[in-house]
Amino acid sequence: MAYSLRDANLENDRVLQQWYAMNQASSVDALQTSVNTIQGIPWVNTLAVDDQGQALYMNLSVVPFVDAAKLAACSDPRAGLEMILLDGSRSACGWTVDPAAAQKGIYPASQLPQLRRSDYVQHSNDSAWMANPEAPLTGFSPLISQDNQPLGPRARFALQRLNQPGKISLSDLQGMVMDNRVYLAGQVMPDLLTVCEGDDRPELKALCSSLKAWDQQADLDSGIGLVHFQNIMAHVLEVPDVWRVPFDPADPQHTPRGLNLQQPAVLAAVREALLASATAVKASGLSPDVTWGEIQRVGKGGLQIPIHGGPAELGVYNAMQSVPGEGGTREVVSGTSYLQTVTFDRSGPQAQGLLAFSLSSDPSARHSRDQTLAFSKKQWRPLPFSDAQIEADPAYQTVRISEKTH
Repeated sequence: MAYSLRDANLENDRVLQQWYAMNQASSVDALQTSVNTIQGIPWVNTLAVDDQGQALYMNLSVVPFVDAAKLAACSDPRAGLEMILLDGSRSACGWTVDPAAAQKGIYPASQLPQLRRSDYVQHSNDSAWMANPEAPLTGFSPLISQDNQPLGPRARFALQRLNQPGKISLSDLQGMVMDNRVYLAGQVMPDLLTVCEGDDRPELKALCSSLKAWDQQADLDSGIGLVHFQNIMAHVLEVPDVWRVPFDPADPQHTPRGLNLQQPAVLAAVREALLASATAVKASGLSPDVTWGEIQRVGKGGLQIPIHGGPAELGVYNAMQSVPGEGGTREVVSGTSYLQTVTFDRSGPQAQGLLAFSLSSDPSARHSRDQTLAFSKKQWRPLPFSDAQIEADPAYQTVRISEKTH
């Protein structure tokens, strides 16, 4: 067999033009028009709001024009959707060419998901389907978006927060990230504690106490119950028929939920996971009173900075990926990067933000860890917008570059 690889973005030379047009847009209309026309966004989703109360969601990235019918006729379903394999021996299996698209072989903007609302839109690294449950986005190629599939726990967490009565405030939005709530804990913790109550093995006593005492957050002062919860769920979520209430496409925001403890195999798996976590944590040498901030850290310029946040697969909106270090510690390698919240008042946009990984990768630079320390302390910073605000910065300077002729 022979395989060839085709990347739609190899022919996308419109990226800089796209960013420039987006930066010049003075309204949601202009922003949407630029993206629909240029189609230069390589892979990301785009969300925008304006001071008129409009919210816009677009999944208008560069996507090969391969619809569901062509996938069914030309690909092997055993390969799944992680890597699409098309039959290269048949010209009918080539990417569809639509003259309305900005590039041969990609979807035109008119056939990609986009939504305008006056309440909210959201995207949490999931499909476009539930950008807003009041207006589900359906019927797209699986390469673009999948509907009627279980949502990730981060998306469910976001929808839970955004669907609260009343208006969403600035503190509400910042709290979605900074309170570090572990969404999945709310779905299964009562069941885990039920198993604990019915299991009197001495080696589980400390573990069960830590789960009961845990605040169900991934905050700096959260206890070792978080470590146990991660260990347990990594094992339990692999068990077939683990959910007491299975996924229901008609209720994607609230299903699946609960552990199916009435099934002997599920109950046995939970008990096994509890014991395995107790054994692993004991072997790591972590003390019972250790905090998450003492476990999860990032090295910056010789300083170990405690980092809040946790795994996306547990529904932590402040998603952090960390890898095991010495003595049960964890080193952050990726996750939350640039944070920004914007409100509007009569003076214009009022923005606050953080660059969690700081500006410079040079450990000797003055900006190699300052924002990381601020992120650790949850210290949002105002971001200047107007010329007057920018020029008021004590560190503001102007450097003029001219070309000399000889």
